[in-house]
Amino acid sequence: MNISISSVLLTAILLISIATISAQARLNLYTDCQCNKTLLKQEINYVNHALDPANAQINLFIVTNYLSNGGKVYNLSFKGQHELEGNQLNFKVPVTAVMTGREVDETLTQRIKLGLAGFLAGTPYAALADVKVNLEEEQEIDATETQDNWNAWIFESTARFSTNTESRRSKTELRLSFEADRTTPELRLRFQTNYFYRKQVVTQSDGTVLTSLRRDAWMNTSAVKSISDHWSVGFFVSASSSSFRNIDYSTRIAPAIEYSFFNYNEVPFKEFTIAYRLGWTHNDYTEQTIFLKEKESLVRHTINADLRIRQRWGNIFAGISGGHFLNDASKNRLALRGEADIRVIKGLSFNVGGSYEIINDQISLPRGEASVEDILLGQSQLATNFEADLSFGLKYTFGSLYNNVVNTRL
Repeated sequence: MNISISSVLLTAILLISIATISAQARLNLYTDCQCNKTLLKQEINYVNHALDPANAQINLFIVTNYLSNGGKVYNLSFKGQHELEGNQLNFKVPVTAVMTGREVDETLTQRIKLGLAGFLAGTPYAALADVKVNLEEEQEIDATETQDNWNAWIFESTARFSTNTESRRSKTELRLSFEADRTTPELRLRFQTNYFYRKQVVTQSDGTVLTSLRRDAWMNTSAVKSISDHWSVGFFVSASSSSFRNIDYSTRIAPAIEYSFFNYNEVPFKEFTIAYRLGWTHNDYTEQTIFLKEKESLVRHTINADLRIRQRWGNIFAGISGGHFLNDASKNRLALRGEADIRVIKGLSFNVGGSYEIINDQISLPRGEASVEDILLGQSQLATNFEADLSFGLKYTFGSLYNNVVNTRL
């Protein structure tokens, strides 16, 4: 039996066409999120999970906001396109810090399915969506929400020890931290304390052993009060000790005020804030500084301006901060930071990030030269009048417009 090449090609084209028509007969959903997309494909298997937002009848944009108590709030924005143009739905999905990754994924997936049902209701695929209400579970949730024995306080403690040993070098690290946080719409209270210890040992080829230790401890506490939809005030107290910064003991007290050009409710998608902070600092140095100081008290003020935009076409962040000591304006610092992840055209996105700091306020630098051990092992702060970094890249996705298959095999 002879089969011509043209017949094989014709059959292949026909099969591909049938598969394409079958895929395109479904509703097309494009999801932009930091979430478990594999689970979405498994659970929401009655739509095409499109790779290009331009070809989707529904664009789902999810912004993740991290709460001070360790939880998250997912802001879901459904937007219809093509024959669903004009349909739009927005809502929030909160998750707590004690939920496991699986519980978070399942909660988010169920709420996405519920939101998607609103779009399917007016399409031929409405029969695929089903909404169930569990009254018993709703009553349990209501009872839980009305009983809070912790009065909105969240506590978290962590401990981490690591050690790495080779024939000629070793490193040991210990990290301890504790955090307490209480957040309400009117007031946010926060307490944090941390301890860090690192020991590094390097044996050189001539047998010389270099040993370097670094110890850092710090405590921060703050109270931030909401005044209006655009204003807030805060009070900050901190204490620290750092062998890296040549500080035996330091304490700082600083009130602050912040203005948001947009309503705070719009923070998930756009944010533009200016904050001013005036603080008193007292330092006791481990060694005498390059300014011949063993201890001193200073007043410093700083101003920060931050812009964040999160849209379907990408994310942008730009920030500028500056400050100086009131007794000597020549001891100052100016920092510029920026990040962008932009969708340029279909399938092509561009990301860039960088920062630049002008540094003239290293008042705690010790006199003399840093030891060889500290320079090689990065255990001591070195003098510099600037710091800069830059990164950028491209990402291009092309091929099949629809990808609904889940295959986790090796």
